[in-house]
Amino acid sequence: MQKRNIKSSRQKKLEKAKPFLFGKNILLSPLTEADISDDYISWFNDREVCRDNSHAVFPNTYKKTAAYLKSIENSKTDFVFSIRWKKNKLHIGNVSLQNINWVNRSAEIAIIIGNKNYWNKGVGSEAYQLILDYGFGTLNLNRIASGQTITNKGMIKVCKKNGMKREGLLRQVIYKEGKYLDAVIFSILKKEFEK
Repeated sequence: MQKRNIKSSRQKKLEKAKPFLFGKNILLSPLTEADISDDYISWFNDREVCRDNSHAVFPNTYKKTAAYLKSIENSKTDFVFSIRWKKNKLHIGNVSLQNINWVNRSAEIAIIIGNKNYWNKGVGSEAYQLILDYGFGTLNLNRIASGQTITNKGMIKVCKKNGMKREGLLRQVIYKEGKYLDAVIFSILKKEFEK
């Protein structure tokens, strides 16, 4: 008896998720409900993954994740992309342009690399490069900012590598694991990016 290859509806939807931005090692595609998996949900409960962000404070669930995706589905101020490793199309993280202000032409970048097997492979830098190019080149933004805890040396390095300049410090803005943490703000202007 021959085995039939039956694909789940989730697998079929993921195959239809066309890449939107192409990098050397990664692809960015719109984050959709098909991206919700046990692994994806667990990223936001993982203390190591979320050590330097505001997640993993309250439990994440399928219902909360689905509600978040529903909230961004038609948003004109938050564009969220799944980061996929080019060779296997595996969903390894998310990157977004959020809080877009269309009058002031400004936005913020947020990123999470949830799959630890892809840490220290340049994914953050490449995702920032793609999203900055999209923000300035396609959306005609003028300023894009990025904030992270002062202890997040990796993301500070990513900001500097992508030409962002340190603007200032938000003192004790995040409370994690019994401590208040400062956040450092970086930004880049369109004219600086184009150089």
